[in-house]
Amino acid sequence: MALMRAAGRLGLLLVAVVFLGIAPTVAVAEDTVAFTIKDARITESSGLAVDRAGNLYWTVNDSGDRGVAYGIGLDGTVQGTLNFRAQPQDVEAVAIYVDRLFVADIGDNNRDRDFVRVYFFTNPRANGLTVTYHAYDFSYPDGPHNAETLLVDDSGRLFIVTKGRNGAIYEAPAKPDRQGVNELEEVGSAPAAVTDGTFLPGGQRIALLTYTSVEVIDATTYKVVASAPIPDLPQPESLTLSLDEKSLLIGSEGKKSKVYSVPVPSEASPTPTPSTDPGSEADIPEEEANAALSQKGTLLALGLAGFVALVAGTVVAFARNP
Repeated sequence: MALMRAAGRLGLLLVAVVFLGIAPTVAVAEDTVAFTIKDARITESSGLAVDRAGNLYWTVNDSGDRGVAYGIGLDGTVQGTLNFRAQPQDVEAVAIYVDRLFVADIGDNNRDRDFVRVYFFTNPRANGLTVTYHAYDFSYPDGPHNAETLLVDDSGRLFIVTKGRNGAIYEAPAKPDRQGVNELEEVGSAPAAVTDGTFLPGGQRIALLTYTSVEVIDATTYKVVASAPIPDLPQPESLTLSLDEKSLLIGSEGKKSKVYSVPVPSEASPTPTPSTDPGSEADIPEEEANAALSQKGTLLALGLAGFVALVAGTVVAFARNP
């Protein structure tokens, strides 16, 4: 009997050791870093777009930068820039359609812009040259909104997703006029605090990034069909498909920011969308969003520590039991 008790205790100890060894590994495996943007010029990466023709990704800095887009290689190294002679107010997103790069100057934290602007460039090259640009101007039918997300579907039509607690999706005309201001049309609701997004392959679904999750919505009904949490990031503001279209890339503002590769949430296991305040059109303050991100990480760490302590206590109790 003494031998059996000793074997049982040894087995429990082995289980504890295996758990302690595996648990951190599982947590890390879920957060795969695709690359890190180390270039000192990129401190507020806001938006990512995959350029298959150029075999790179495009990003832009948030408000305060000049007219420039950065071409990033698969290892996160800046391959070059595309420069244009303009003074954007608040660039927040980039998108690619075939051979056209869109740079979206659509941020409006104070909601005082009569219109927002989307620049576009044909056959973009990250070669450091300064190029000419064309642009479309857009206004909302219900007054100014802050937005950080530009979408382009398989036909080349543009959509802007607003960022407020009551987010909405606005559709641009099929053929916008470059000479005047084009009025957008509201076509659906969006999750709260959307910071970037992209159409998924096939054009039937849209992936939208929030501060805590990726929400996949139907491209016709705009209803959420799937959802998944994202890795802990300082301020998640960029999302695009990987070059092979097998995963999503999620990035953040900040110096030496990491870009993570995550699976596309599955339609087979939808989860609820983040709660919204139906009485407010205001953005979720960044301080509030960052506090929520920090709280999520702390709760996860405390939960894991508690579970480990419970396992360890159980092992000790068995070991002391004669």
